[in-house]
Amino acid sequence: MQNPNEGWTPPPPPDDSIFSAGTRDFYAAEIRNGSTKALIFGFLSIFCCPPIFAYMAYTTAQEVLTNIDLYQVEEGRRGLAQAGKVLAIVGVVLWVLGVIARLSGLAAGIS
Repeated sequence: MQNPNEGWTPPPPPDDSIFSAGTRDFYAAEIRNGSTKALIFGFLSIFCCPPIFAYMAYTTAQEVLTNIDLYQVEEGRRGLAQAGKVLAIVGVVLWVLGVIARLSGLAAGIS
């Protein structure tokens, strides 16, 4: 008896991707949400609680960039994620400068 599946090969995945369309759609939605969150957290890190919001912005943006590279979807959101990372870094730098200025002011006797 001959095997009916002999010589049969499965069709290639669409768009030369190893991930199914459902997986790519799921991560596309995650990237859309994550890039927006990273940008919002980046803005918040400049104005309030810089260590907390900067950490959240940076890690969220890094996760989004990793997912964009891995799943090759939502390439247009790369800029939002990178902007979130930059704002996180700026927020931490401004916070450190503020702490240094405050400490040097206290050391000089200025309240």
